[in-house]
Amino acid sequence: MDVADADLLARTGRAAEDAFGAIVRRHGGPLYAVAYRQLESAADAEEIVQDAFLLLWRKRGRVRFVGDSALPWLIVTVKHLSANRRRARLRRANHEREVPVPPVAIDLAVERGEVADLLQRAFAALPERDAAVARLCLVEDVTYAEAAARLGMTEGAVRNRLSRARARLRRDLEDRP
Repeated sequence: MDVADADLLARTGRAAEDAFGAIVRRHGGPLYAVAYRQLESAADAEEIVQDAFLLLWRKRGRVRFVGDSALPWLIVTVKHLSANRRRARLRRANHEREVPVPPVAIDLAVERGEVADLLQRAFAALPERDAAVARLCLVEDVTYAEAAARLGMTEGAVRNRLSRARARLRRDLEDRP
């Protein structure tokens, strides 16, 4: 007979790692299916499932199960995390539509190197963390979540720094000689 999820989560030490692995193997497939249906993205679904398991591990002493399975709790958690991800996508898409990049008047005779130099100076004028966020989000086109993970920040901090960096870049590029 299989051991109940609540009993597996109650284990400590080395046994806790093995027990948690058993829960992940037991419920990973169904959770991925739920997340994928919600998000229609394999990468996002995998990340949401990992986040749900991480949340389960962090809250393992406080989670109340209906019956012996963590699956109902995990499914609800995946649905909530997926809804948050969809809202974040929508906010980002709306923000990108609302904030047009101001046209930079560049003489057609300007060489490519001069444009690159101009952009390099504008990025160099930014504070280091803002420049890192701007490079990831504007140049490498990574998501807020990816940038946050790479830089060890929250998504909110990434959004705030990116907004500040965009405003500064816009001002610096408009005021150039």
